[in-house]
Amino acid sequence: MKQTEATKKKNVCKKAGIILFWLFVWQLAQLAVANEVLLAGPMQVIKYLASQIGKKEFWQVILSSVMRIGLGFFLAFFTGIVLGAVSHRYSFVKELLEPVISVFKSIPVASFVVLILIWFGSKQLSFFCSFLVAFPNVYESILTGLAHVDREMKELMDVYQVPCSKKIMYLYVPAIFPYLTNSLRTCLGMSMKSGVAAEVIGTPEFSIGERIYMSKVYLDTSGILGWTIVLITVSFLLEKGILWVFFKFGELKPFLKGGKVAYDKNKKKQPEAKPWLFIDKVSKSYGKHQILKDFELTCQLATTYCIKGPSGIGKTTLLKILAGLEPVDAGKIYFVNSQKKPEYHVSEQGKKDKKYKLKAAMVFQNSRLNERLSAVDNVMLTAESGGSITRNMAEKELVRLLPKDCINMPVSQLSGGMRRRVEIVRAMNAECQLVLLDEPFMGLDKENKEKAAAYIQEKRAEKTIFVSVHSEEECRMLHGILVEI
Repeated sequence: MKQTEATKKKNVCKKAGIILFWLFVWQLAQLAVANEVLLAGPMQVIKYLASQIGKKEFWQVILSSVMRIGLGFFLAFFTGIVLGAVSHRYSFVKELLEPVISVFKSIPVASFVVLILIWFGSKQLSFFCSFLVAFPNVYESILTGLAHVDREMKELMDVYQVPCSKKIMYLYVPAIFPYLTNSLRTCLGMSMKSGVAAEVIGTPEFSIGERIYMSKVYLDTSGILGWTIVLITVSFLLEKGILWVFFKFGELKPFLKGGKVAYDKNKKKQPEAKPWLFIDKVSKSYGKHQILKDFELTCQLATTYCIKGPSGIGKTTLLKILAGLEPVDAGKIYFVNSQKKPEYHVSEQGKKDKKYKLKAAMVFQNSRLNERLSAVDNVMLTAESGGSITRNMAEKELVRLLPKDCINMPVSQLSGGMRRRVEIVRAMNAECQLVLLDEPFMGLDKENKEKAAAYIQEKRAEKTIFVSVHSEEECRMLHGILVEI
């Protein structure tokens, strides 16, 4: 800690020394020129700013410019986000906007300034210039970010039927955040510079650009340099302030509180085993390689099915089909509801029927956890808003399989086996009818494997479970029915 503080002080002193060095060079240059019209020195500029800073008009000028330029920037920022998201979703919108973005990026600012002067006058000039500079950058950063959305996490959220609000905050925002941050850094400075440049041309009243222009008219070099320093300072403070707010927004973790009332579902009476889910002659191929052919299985409520077979035989594919992530080539999967009417889970064409109501939870073959969230937050991420699980309940469930001091750590700091146990707890505590576990014991030693198997059995309740296993021993641990494929 002391070393860190010492390093910070050293860096501050270093930067201060560099600034003082260039001020000294500036003063020497002014003395060499010996003409305040050609070059005012730092003392003259400081004297000028000191004479202006106490005037109400000085702050009115700054506020007026910041408001006009800021309004253009924020309109470009939010418009870029919305249109970027729409363009990512609908390709025809992207194609429609492509020539507009190209024009915005390539048109000379001077030409645009002249047109705006003709159409709208000088008062709106800085607003439009700021918008013109920022919009293409924000728009393209959104498209780039959305193109890098974590597809595996999207599958996870689709399986758990995570609501749109959580998807936006924990799937799409992390994807676009780094690209949008870089865009903000670039656009904020460029918007201020282009906006003030437009003000110099249009000279609207009470603007930084007008003051720079009038200083030029009166050959007041100290005024030009003084207002330039004001512009640099304002740009710096705006960038730091907006980025601070932006990063604080990125640190938010909303929608993870869960339900208000917790109860133990496992105290419910186990339902009577009866036919419920039907896999009817399902076939699936990838190119010429057939994975499943006319696979059939009648499944009962509150029963564990252990899917066993050699690698590449189709265990993971079957689980993904049951989750609705993969379409079937032939056959169908349906379940019977409480009214004993068939409801389609996956149709013959691999599309979800309008009556799709089956809820599932899944442990994927590879880890599907939000790296920046803790184990508890990852459980709450897929929990229903207002559902039966609370944070307190999630913590209690996690400590049954994990050390207590690990459950509030970011999962990026956990071992592979610990991460696996987090996913098991998340799946077994989801409010669903079907649980799909793809090699859930991967990375677990014998002791933790037995604890996890006992936990799965205990938390089964009314759920039907499909587990991909490697051995009959794992099937026995789960008290499951062995299904060879």
